[in-house]
Amino acid sequence: MRTFILTIALTLLLAASGAAQDDLADNCQADALAQQQSTFAAYLTLDFVDNVEQALANLFRLGALYQSMALDCGYQPNEVELDRLLEQTLSFVTLDDLILAQAVGIDVEAILVELEEAYGDPLQGQLLYNGLEPALGGGTLGCAGCHENEAVAPLTAGTWTRVHDIRLAMPAFTSYSHRQFLVESIVQPMAYITPDYAAMMPEIYGRQLTTQQLADLVAFLDSQDQLLDG
Repeated sequence: MRTFILTIALTLLLAASGAAQDDLADNCQADALAQQQSTFAAYLTLDFVDNVEQALANLFRLGALYQSMALDCGYQPNEVELDRLLEQTLSFVTLDDLILAQAVGIDVEAILVELEEAYGDPLQGQLLYNGLEPALGGGTLGCAGCHENEAVAPLTAGTWTRVHDIRLAMPAFTSYSHRQFLVESIVQPMAYITPDYAAMMPEIYGRQLTTQQLADLVAFLDSQDQLLDG
């Protein structure tokens, strides 16, 4: 559990810098690092005499920026630093807050934009789908439990084909992409209920999946292009 929390905390810290991967090599050159440091220091001044409150705020922001710079450029925190990071993080937020911060959410349009930057691994998606790999928080998904029984939910096999041949031909979904339909079905399952099936899929997966995990799950479902009966 400690490793899991640290992974989330470090991921959040890395995301704070917002540095694009392609820019890291240039940003990590000695001259670039010195320029960044001096720029941060010039704007976030530390006047502890006249404005202690603002100085403390700037000190905190400088620390976060400097940590992000170091992590982006390959610094590996030691055990003491990791322990301190964990203590600081959990003094302000709960584990549930950390998990939720990594979750993909339920805003389909925003998710589709995020997925443009993610490569889905269908094998990893299959493991998630079958509950063989944990989702956020360490729990497992219950997808296969329902979707391997046609009496309970539409079968996993043929998912891509059904979406392509049937769902997207329906008037309500003519403007949808294949990915949009799958994403909405996962994070907003009550948006469309397949005829002859009960509305029983839980509305929890937007809180249980990261963007990468959702990309993997969609990639797995895209591999299910078996022919439909009849």
